[in-house]
Amino acid sequence: MHPVIRVTHRSPTPGLRVVQLAGEADPGSTETLRAALDKALSRLPAPHTVVVDCSGLEFCTTAGLNELLTARERAAADGIAFRLSEPQEQLEQLLRVTGTHPLFDIEPAGLLESMT
Repeated sequence: MHPVIRVTHRSPTPGLRVVQLAGEADPGSTETLRAALDKALSRLPAPHTVVVDCSGLEFCTTAGLNELLTARERAAADGIAFRLSEPQEQLEQLLRVTGTHPLFDIEPAGLLESMT
């Protein structure tokens, strides 16, 4: 089975890493998502901020959310800010239902472009 998630990495400014997600973050794509988040957090030089652009993420299950939570914890342990940008309504609802919404810094639409 092929992953249903597409990932793009970019570093628009020194210290800022953007992981752009498109498609679906579900059990079939967790390995791809985990690898993408690990790459963003571990590539040298270390970033001060990692932003996960969720504007193209159409669907996210708890498996995808668990990968985001794991990456957020790792980032916090390493002193790296970890933010979500432009989550779609389905992801927003998943964050609210699971009580994890307060754990994430969430960037509103357009803010990511102003950072680059």
